[in-house]
Amino acid sequence: MRSASEFAALELDPPSPLERSRPLVRILFVVVAVLTLLAPGSASTAQTTAVSPTDSVLLTKVRQAGLWEMPSGMMAMQKGSPLVKEVGFAIMMDHGRLDVATRALSAKLNSPVPDQPSDEQRGWLLEEMNAAPGPAFDRVFANRLRAAHGQVFAVLAQLRAGTRNDDVRAFATVGNQAVMRHMTMLESTGMVDYTALPEPAVSTTAAPAGAPLGLDTSQIAVVAALFLLVGGGLFYVLRQIKGNRNRGRTRTSSRPAGVRTGGSHG
Repeated sequence: MRSASEFAALELDPPSPLERSRPLVRILFVVVAVLTLLAPGSASTAQTTAVSPTDSVLLTKVRQAGLWEMPSGMMAMQKGSPLVKEVGFAIMMDHGRLDVATRALSAKLNSPVPDQPSDEQRGWLLEEMNAAPGPAFDRVFANRLRAAHGQVFAVLAQLRAGTRNDDVRAFATVGNQAVMRHMTMLESTGMVDYTALPEPAVSTTAAPAGAPLGLDTSQIAVVAALFLLVGGGLFYVLRQIKGNRNRGRTRTSSRPAGVRTGGSHG
């Protein structure tokens, strides 16, 4: 009768981890290669520095907002209640910093901005000037600025979402954050009449269906090859795992019952 060491010598060595991983490595290599072929070219994701008409609108809106809200903040410090004085000062300082950034970006992009508030904004300033100090001024100040900020907030959000210019995108982000902060401060005065604000314009149409992938014939062929290779590779790996398990069971069942590791009994 053969000893345990002789039986052990007859057994085949199990495949190493490296050998077991080779099929999976091949599959991953193929997947990476195919995805690289399908990846869009650098031209499709390139950023642009061109200035569109809507980018110019954004600069104009922010510039004009500062041209009337800075004087409005100064009037609030003179005619408003203590809380409105604080809000007016904060808005004036924010728009001062934002105006510096607006003019700098305007010069960089060669996109002129106005140097005077609009006629409508001048009318708002005149209304504040004619309001009596205290609660009367507080109401005019809070409601005029809150309504104006709501309009600018919507415009900035749309332009931020669609601009192709990196500098304009960053500028719109900062501007939107400032407008949101100002709306919150104005609402904290308790003077805002929300029923006088315009109703939000929300589209009720169904969302558009997703655009087709637009794959050409060669790309479709590559995708089909990818599925075949991945499917076949996974099938091969499963066969290898099943074969290894079967070999392990065969070796275990063929070992004599009297054989124990570390000794023999004849």
